Amino acid sequence: MSTHDTSPDTAADLRQFDQAWAKASAPEEDFYSDIPDGPYEAVIEEARVTETATTGRPMVVWKLRLQGPVAAHRSLPKVRVITDNTVAWLREDLRKCGLNLERLSELPQRIHEIEGLLLPIEKRTKDGRMNVYFRWPDRKPPPVADDGLPF
Repeated sequence: MSTHDTSPDTAADLRQFDQAWAKASAPEEDFYSDIPDGPYEAVIEEARVTETATTGRPMVVWKLRLQGPVAAHRSLPKVRVITDNTVAWLREDLRKCGLNLERLSELPQRIHEIEGLLLPIEKRTKDGRMNVYFRWPDRKPPPVADDGLPF
């Protein structure tokens, strides 16, 4: 047997490092730091209702595909954990996506309706944390009929 035995039935005892591990800090890598903060147009590539891994709280996760010219074809995530304090923000997010619900319980069955939607977003980084905000789509006034009259 070599000193580098990596068979699955031999595991090193790492308990001696537990205290140092708890005190150690590793820098959080921001996978999106190369995408500049600012406004973008994005397509909702995927939207789903799921749960947080640690607490099991419900959340909505969007996968947003950026349109050019800056960071074209890159994707950004948007996550909204659902709590009593965030329901109003979620309702606004969904309204910006054009999804108006009578009851939040309809969301799991209807969230797919917003996939493929192009909408304005803004990426902002503050204190090392990246956030994505939906913006209201431009509301253009209806076209005025041109009948040739000066007024």
